[in-house]
Amino acid sequence: MININQSYFLSLLIVLSFISCYSSILQTYEYRKSFAELERLQLERENLSFQSNILLEEVKYYKNHISLREFASESLGMIVPNSKNSIYIMVEKNK
Repeated sequence: MININQSYFLSLLIVLSFISCYSSILQTYEYRKSFAELERLQLERENLSFQSNILLEEVKYYKNHISLREFASESLGMIVPNSKNSIYIMVEKNK
């Protein structure tokens, strides 16, 4: 009788030990998976921050009036009008 109880108890301990080890392995896997996701998101955040800083610098550059004039004249071929190119329109108001 004692031998049967001992074998049941031993079997129960083996099963519990297996379940405990399995849950430990699953927790380790989930931790590593979460950590890898965290690292990926941090790298993505750094990349987005870098791109944001570049865009902010470009906005500062184009806010400058002189750089806008240079961009318009060089890239778009715009010119500053002179007196020959100016057209004046006179409007008379009738009462």
